[in-house]
Amino acid sequence: MRKFTPLALIPLLLLAGCSAAPAAEPGSYAAMSAGSEPACETYRGGDAVEQINVEGAFGEEPTATFPTPITGTGIETKVISAGTGGKIVGNQRVALHFTGYNGTTGEQFQGSEFGTENYIIQDLLVGSLPNFCNALTGVEVGSRVAVLLDAENAHQSQGVESLGIGANDAIIFIFDVVDAYLQRASGEAKSPEAGLPTVILAPNGQPGIQIPVGDAPSEFKRSVLIEGAGEEIAIGDTVVVHYSGWTWEGEQFDSSWETLAPASFQVSAESVIQGFVQSLEGVKVGSQVVAVIPPELGYGDQAQGSIPAGSTLIFVIDVLGKE
Repeated sequence: MRKFTPLALIPLLLLAGCSAAPAAEPGSYAAMSAGSEPACETYRGGDAVEQINVEGAFGEEPTATFPTPITGTGIETKVISAGTGGKIVGNQRVALHFTGYNGTTGEQFQGSEFGTENYIIQDLLVGSLPNFCNALTGVEVGSRVAVLLDAENAHQSQGVESLGIGANDAIIFIFDVVDAYLQRASGEAKSPEAGLPTVILAPNGQPGIQIPVGDAPSEFKRSVLIEGAGEEIAIGDTVVVHYSGWTWEGEQFDSSWETLAPASFQVSAESVIQGFVQSLEGVKVGSQVVAVIPPELGYGDQAQGSIPAGSTLIFVIDVLGKE
């Protein structure tokens, strides 16, 4: 499955029925994300975005019509067609198809390849500009939405000359929300295994550790701390994870949590160290694991950046989804 990166947007835009809703399928994003606290404010509508009309079914190339110039105020979102795949909650990764229009001229300036798997991968993070997190939080996966960003919220009123976008031009995006990945591990808590580091979680899910007294284990060890209900990870899968890594001496050397942008990679010895592969193989999406990796399954007798040669490594990994 090929994916575009969020940089493909635009340079400065990195950018009433009574019946009950059907129950979410166990192991689905909708089921595993249910009850997650939104990290961003829920999307809001507005008079201006209501003037945007969109034709075409979800997954097909859309056509938008609207009066020009159109500006709006702040960030306005209109749900064109609602999905049922679970709500976006923010501080997470999503897969989108999109097309963008200049709100002054009405011209389309960029878009993805609707009807293909060439999605845009976008991290919806608190405080990002433009604030797609607020624009999409509360929207269900499987929805098509129109998002209207005024000039300040679209490009800080600087314009994007290469795309013919002026300093006062608002931007319209039509998004198909194709998929979403979890904020953090979600599932059944398990009793920690004796002798492994104790994991302590911050309110947002970021892990810290307490290392037991004594020498590092000489063999690979893994313990599932939270067992998710999603698909099992197999060798060759491409996964989306949050992770933090420490040496046995307690020095943290890496963490995706520092930026809240998760990592994505193939589970194979060609992509990551063998110990990381063993940490993930057979683990279900939604799970959190702690793993202790001896040097021979890590970087061996070679120093790696701030990691000394011969280091035993500790990883805490949240499995957020499979691509």
